[in-house]
Order: sequence, then C-alpha cells, then structure tokens
Amino acid sequence: MKAPLSWLSEYVDITLSPQELAHELTMAGIEVAAINLIGDKWGNDLIVGDVKNIIPHPNADRLKLATVDIGSQSNKAVVCGANNLEIGQKIAFANVGANLFDVKSGTHIQLKPAKIRGVVSEGMICSELELGIGLNHEGILVLSDDVPVGSRLKDYLGDVILDIEVTPNRPDCLSMLGIAREIAAISGVKIDEPEINYQQNDIESKTMVDIKIHNADLCKRYAATLIDGIKVTSSPQWLTEALLKAG
Repeated sequence: MKAPLSWLSEYVDITLSPQELAHELTMAGIEVAAINLIGDKWGNDLIVGDVKNIIPHPNADRLKLATVDIGSQSNKAVVCGANNLEIGQKIAFANVGANLFDVKSGTHIQLKPAKIRGVVSEGMICSELELGIGLNHEGILVLSDDVPVGSRLKDYLGDVILDIEVTPNRPDCLSMLGIAREIAAISGVKIDEPEINYQQNDIESKTMVDIKIHNADLCKRYAATLIDGIKVTSSPQWLTEALLKAG
C-alpha cells in the first residue's frame, strides 16, 4: 500500500527523515519496499492557475481557448479539449519548459511551444496523467479553491510516498491510521486519533434487516450495523487529492 507522509502527519508527528522512517518501519516488521517522490521533477514551471475565461476555439469544435491567471506573470492563453474545464477553477498549469509525464516513453519530457489548429497555446492545463500522479487523462485535475494562484504545484501537491508491503499477519497496518500507530510506537510520540461522532438509536436491527446463521458451529456470532442517511456524492477535494497520492 502507498502511504503519503502528508496523510500520516495528520495523525502523528514525524521527526525522522523518509529514509530513517523507512528503515525503522522495516526493522519493526513493516517492510518499506520503496520511497517515491511526488513533484520532484516539477520544478518552478508547474504552477497553480485560475481559469478566468473560456471561448470556443475558432478552428476546432471540440477545443476551447482558455485564459489562465498564473499570478505574477501576464495571463496565458491555452488551448484545451477537456470537457470538465470551467471558469473559476484552480488548475495545474504547465509553462513552456515544464517537465511532464509522457505515456509513450514512460519518462518526463519538456513541454515545447505548440500551435494547435492555428492558435498558439502558451502552456498546458494538466491532467493527473500528465503530472504523473494518476491514470485519468479524460479531464483536467481540478484543485481546491483555497490554493494560492501562482504558487508552485510541488509546494501544494508534492509529497513523499512510502510503498509498504504489508504482510498477512499485520492487517492492522492496512490503513493510514494503522501505519501512524506503528510510527508513534517507534518514535515514542503520541498519536492524534480522529474523533468519530455518530448518533446511535435504540431501534433493533432485526426490525430493518433479517440476518440468519444457518450453521452455528461454523459461525458462532454475526454482528451487523445498519447505517442510514448516507448521501452518495463526489468526494471533497481534500479526499480526492489524498486518494490520488495513495494510488
């Protein structure tokens, strides 16, 4: 499993370097197979932009021409074909010269100036795939509204990811909180466990769902909890970004 240090740091104060932490976890029986870096190749040419305007491309029905505010520099005109592009979005903007992930070669290549259907594109609005942090390339990556325009993307999305091989005898480490507990035990620091608040009513579950044990010798006890009031909707941006880093 992939464990971002930014996520683990929400539960435990990490004072060790990534290399020291990986060693200590491995010595404790939680093998860290690799340490991966997000944003180490992004440099200063990948920044947070704000989509200010969108007009149709004059020579292509499926393309749009977006005006992007990138902070200190003048606005950029960018050709984009993503269906989820909207005015007011915070996006990952790549200036010409930025290093982006190339699917064909499997390496990072430098973004070059481009003229798309007769219109010069002064950069690129990036997807997860082009940033090398996910497989989705059908739409652009939309960032949280509170990210400052013009800030470096690596300062916002950059992270260290521990690739951990959890063995069958340690199912307690199949979660961020489980790994955080292990780090707390190794470091001798206190863990900050999240508060879980929910209301429990006195209605017996058997009035809402029928559960039968057909073989009491093989199944001595079965416990169930019914949860209602759950709305199926899009995950909040902070969770989407955390899950991206966790693979």
